[in-house]
Amino acid sequence: MILFLDCFAGIAGDMFVAALLHAGAPLEAVLNDVRALGVPGWTAHVEAVHRGAYAATRFVVQPDGLPVAPQDGHDHGHSHGHGHGHDHGHDHGHGHGHGHGHDHGHAGNDVPDSFPDQPQRDWATIRALILAATLPPRVRDRALCTFSRLAVAEGRVHGVPVDEVQFHEVGAVDSIVDIIAACSALELLGIDTIVSTPLPMGQGTVRTQHGLLSIPVPATVEVLRGFPVLPSRFSGELVTPTGAALIAALATPGSMPAMTIRAVGYGAGGRNPSTHANVLRACIGEPAEPSMGSEVAELSAQVDDLPGEAVPPLLQALFDAGALDAFAQPIVMKKGRPGLLIQAIAPPEHREAVGLALLRHAGTFGYRWSIKPREVLARSWESVTTRFGTLRIKLGAHEGAILHAAPEYEDCREAAARAGVSVPEVYRAALAAWSERGER
Repeated sequence: MILFLDCFAGIAGDMFVAALLHAGAPLEAVLNDVRALGVPGWTAHVEAVHRGAYAATRFVVQPDGLPVAPQDGHDHGHSHGHGHGHDHGHDHGHGHGHGHGHDHGHAGNDVPDSFPDQPQRDWATIRALILAATLPPRVRDRALCTFSRLAVAEGRVHGVPVDEVQFHEVGAVDSIVDIIAACSALELLGIDTIVSTPLPMGQGTVRTQHGLLSIPVPATVEVLRGFPVLPSRFSGELVTPTGAALIAALATPGSMPAMTIRAVGYGAGGRNPSTHANVLRACIGEPAEPSMGSEVAELSAQVDDLPGEAVPPLLQALFDAGALDAFAQPIVMKKGRPGLLIQAIAPPEHREAVGLALLRHAGTFGYRWSIKPREVLARSWESVTTRFGTLRIKLGAHEGAILHAAPEYEDCREAAARAGVSVPEVYRAALAAWSERGER
């Protein structure tokens, strides 16, 4: 699945999470992944709010025991505790009390230190928590990539080694929750590709524990090295370091790709300015199917002196070179010799690289190749929740109609090993969960 982020009003970590929740990510499953880190002292909930003309979702993280007060949806122009990563507000001419906390949604009441009892956590500590937690592999990898991007940026700003950075952005509980929740929601929605518009940079100044800083703040500027940005006519901090890190680490810049839209979500920032709708729009869909037809290069070679143990690394080398598929088939060659027919298909632009891999690893003195037409179904992935965990389902569709659904083998194999059951049992559970969701 493709996620397209329309960041016309900027982005913060909580807006990213809220947009994915609004688009259909299950809240409890997302929070279960966050809880796996074992970080205590927080709770989270969602609120239905309006931002301009949009009905949107707001994702709120707050300390345990703090009463939940409804957000009235009006911007009162007061200072707010931003946390450099959770609440997404705008400068209205007043000082911004950053304090590295965040606004909890109480109209006109700011919380200067949202989590006063939490220890200071550096990047090394956060990395250890993520590696020790039971998380889906892609959730773990995306979270590590995002935190690493933020840690490197902070290290540059403060001039210290990355693992020794003592900074509020990575250690803040709300930033931890936002990043893990965002990566979890991406996985639960089956997002494989993320595309984002260039990020609009706000203007003005913001008050932090380091004093008055120019917008964008230094950490945001460092995080966004190499990512395109745009000027904005709106005042205030439109892009927070946490939001910037999620985009810089996980997305590629661009306009909306060719896709069939399946879900749309609007994630609200904490403020509701009169100048614009303070939302992040997330469009989720399948790659568009411009045509079922395509062309591939087909390569083949016959070998009679390749030992059996050399076949797996040969096939892997073909895949590494860009092959879409590769296989070995037993044959009887001239003079009655047993041998193997090695075949691979690849995009035409990868034909030479795949052919070179075939020459190097198959022991053949040559190979045949040709360009052939083929027809394929549009492919996408969905994630389902089963008693064995979250599993991906590969879907094949034509003109919007799903013709085939198959659980991802590696997901099933890993889940079966964890549960001590057979792969077919996990396979059946995944298909049953997908069918049940489709009926609902």
